[in-house]
Amino acid sequence: MAWWLVALMLMLALWHPRNPGLWLWVLMSCLPEVHPCLLCFGSPLQRARLCRDITGAFADKIRHKECLDTIAEAAKPLASITVGLGQREELREIVMDALYSLEEKSGKKSLRESLQEAVNTIWAKLSRLEKAPACIPPCGFQPAARVFRCASCSFGDCQFGLDCPVQDMWTYTDETIVLRCSVPFPIPAGVPVTWMFVPNLRTQDMSLFKEVKGDPEKPFSLTIEEPAPGTVACRLGEPSKPIVRKFFYLNVSEGSVEEEKGLQAVFGTVLHWVDDKTPQPHIPAMGLALAVGSMVFILLLMAIWKRLCVRQTRHRGGQQGTQEDSRSLDSV
Repeated sequence: MAWWLVALMLMLALWHPRNPGLWLWVLMSCLPEVHPCLLCFGSPLQRARLCRDITGAFADKIRHKECLDTIAEAAKPLASITVGLGQREELREIVMDALYSLEEKSGKKSLRESLQEAVNTIWAKLSRLEKAPACIPPCGFQPAARVFRCASCSFGDCQFGLDCPVQDMWTYTDETIVLRCSVPFPIPAGVPVTWMFVPNLRTQDMSLFKEVKGDPEKPFSLTIEEPAPGTVACRLGEPSKPIVRKFFYLNVSEGSVEEEKGLQAVFGTVLHWVDDKTPQPHIPAMGLALAVGSMVFILLLMAIWKRLCVRQTRHRGGQQGTQEDSRSLDSV
């Protein structure tokens, strides 16, 4: 609350000395640190009227002040309540019904007994509300996970940055790669998608990126037929109100996909030859030749295996990231 409003409340309290309690109660009800949820919705005047009906005393009397303190004390356990953004109105109705029930029970039961019943009713109704979606790390503004906190009578968002960590993608100069701008949390329908690229740099500095044209029919994916080293970024949402920004660094190898397929074919041929070769133990010369030949093929096999492992490890890393993004997109 603005300081000028605090000063105004204090001046009103001094200006109206016959009823300072009412103005001070209005002031305290406006301070965020004293809200115990029950006071988030009902007006100070409603609570003042309620205590006047219960005690028969006006706001400047001790009994009236004690009544207001009792309501505030009974509502303190409700400060831990947190509901989803879309359930704030339901929470307001629950709290207002509880206040109305206090007015109806005025004079029939003691104030503390009526308050305890009202609080129990609030808890019972709250238990039937759906829980707010959890924040999903590590990045992005998640509207569906926004909550209303009774402790401060305010809204709260996930404490994540908009920028996701840079994801490494491994590919070849003659390989087609598909990037997906997907997130593991719900997003509004029709949200715009923008793709950008900066060559030869691993960066998240948005001032360096230039927009690239995507597929209007498949806006959440970008197909690159001749990849070049650099960082690709995608932004979900308007430039002024982004939801999330994802980054992919393209590690492009000068090797060839066809070359790797050739190595795999040679590797398979060697394995097949070793499995089918039958040793001749009765002819020493052939046995020696077979031993030497087997050693040569084993060395060749190890060299080919090592080269394939390096290439497939890089390739698999890029494919795994793409598959994870694809599953995330399906969940959206």
